[in-house]
Amino acid sequence: MTPSTDGFEPILAALAEGAEQYFGDARAVVEPVARMERRFSALLRLRVTAEGRDSHAFAKLFKPTLSTPEERATLRRWVVREFGAAKRLHDALQPEPGLTAMRPLAVFPDDLALVTEEVPGVTLDKLLRDALWGRRLSTPVDAIAARIGRWIRTYQHVIEGEGTLDLAERRTYLDARLRKLTAAGVFAEADRAEVLARFDALAGDVTPASQPLVAIHADLNPSNILVAPDGGVTILDFSMAKSGARHHDLSHLYMHLEFLRWRPRLRSGVVAEGQSALLDGYDPAVSTADPLFQLLLLQHLVCHVALLAERPSGPLDPAYRWFVRRRWAKCARIQQLGTRGRAGASRRLRLFSF
Repeated sequence: MTPSTDGFEPILAALAEGAEQYFGDARAVVEPVARMERRFSALLRLRVTAEGRDSHAFAKLFKPTLSTPEERATLRRWVVREFGAAKRLHDALQPEPGLTAMRPLAVFPDDLALVTEEVPGVTLDKLLRDALWGRRLSTPVDAIAARIGRWIRTYQHVIEGEGTLDLAERRTYLDARLRKLTAAGVFAEADRAEVLARFDALAGDVTPASQPLVAIHADLNPSNILVAPDGGVTILDFSMAKSGARHHDLSHLYMHLEFLRWRPRLRSGVVAEGQSALLDGYDPAVSTADPLFQLLLLQHLVCHVALLAERPSGPLDPAYRWFVRRRWAKCARIQQLGTRGRAGASRRLRLFSF
C-alpha cells in the first residue's frame, strides 16, 4: 500500500525536477515506500531508482504546532542547521573507521524539509535488547559503545560550539522544571530543595566554572543511534542539535543505558560494559565522578521525570502521579556503576546520599 504523502508533495516534486542534481540521473524515479510519524516531524522513506540501481533515502518534514511566522522561522533555521551539520559531519567522518554519517541530499527550508541518504543498520535500542536477552551480536556491545564515544568527541571537534558554560543559567533551567514537578504534586518542596542543594555542591566543584561550550546532539539515546552490520555507527536526528557542556551527550546516553539496567532478568552486565566502553571511547581519562558529568546527569534525570509528568489531558491522576514519583525515587537512587577516577580505581557512587 502506498503511504500517505500529505505535506510532502512539494518535496517530491522538487526532487523529481532536480533529479540530476540530487541523484546524478535526470530520469531517476523516486517512490514513497513508508511513512513514520514522530512528535515534531514526519519521515517519508523513499526508494530511489537511478543509474540502474535502487537505493533509499529519507525525507524529513518538520511539523509546526502553531504555524505562526515566528515558529516557521525557527523551524527554517532548524532545517538549515541540521542539514549543515549533517554535511560537515559526513565530510569529516569519511576517513574515520567505524564512524559514518548520513549523506545529505537536499534541503528545502521554505517547506521545512530536508532529504538524506539512508544508511543500512538497526538501532542501538534493538541491538541492546537482543544482547540483554543473551543473543549473540556480530559486533560486541562494548566495541559499538566505544565507537559512539569516539563519535561524540569527533562531533565536538568538527562542529563549532558557541558560548560559555553558565552554571547560574543551568540552575535556573533546572529549577523551572523542579517547580513544575512540585506544582504537579510529584515533588515536595523538600525534594526540590535537596536537588538544588546537590546541584550547588556539584557546581562548586566544576573546574573551570566557566568553559567553552561544544556542539551537542542534545537527544542522544539508543533509538537515535544506527548500527551497521559491520558495527559501524551512525547518529540520527539532529533536530535538537545546539551548543552545550562537553559531557552533555555523554551523560545523556549514559542515563539511557542505566535505565536498561532496571529491567528484570536481563543480562545487565552487558550495559555496564557498554557504559565503560562509551567513556573510554570518548576519553580514557573521563570519569563519571567528574562534577560536571554528575551535574549534567542530575539535570537529565530531572528533565526525564518532568517529561513523564507532562500530560496533555490535564492534571495528573493519583495513579499516574504515584508512578512518576516512583520513577523519580529510582532516578534519585541511580547507581554510578563502574565509576572510575583518573587513577583507574573503581567505586560505586550514589547521586544522592540518602
